Amino acid sequence: MAELTNVAFFKAKPGRSEELAAALLALVSPSLQEAGSLRYEIFQSKDSLENWMVVEDWRYSSDFDEHMATSYVRDFLSKVPDLCVTDVEIRGFQQRSAPHA
Repeated sequence: MAELTNVAFFKAKPGRSEELAAALLALVSPSLQEAGSLRYEIFQSKDSLENWMVVEDWRYSSDFDEHMATSYVRDFLSKVPDLCVTDVEIRGFQQRSAPHA
């Protein structure tokens, strides 16, 4: 079970949504190969195509800390000011209901 679930929100600048999509999707494979990574999924809003969400589960909070220190995440975060209207908003959650099988 995940110790930490993060939900990260991004809003692309006008005309930059596809670039943001490519950059976000490029994070999936290497993130899933990291120790402690249980889930790493990208979602686009049905209502506003500029709005994106990343949902990620980590076995331990320390695994997420290591993820944020990787070169590919740091490289991605350096592009956020050019691609997004605002900084990324990351919210951390802890599961309270029993997981279903």
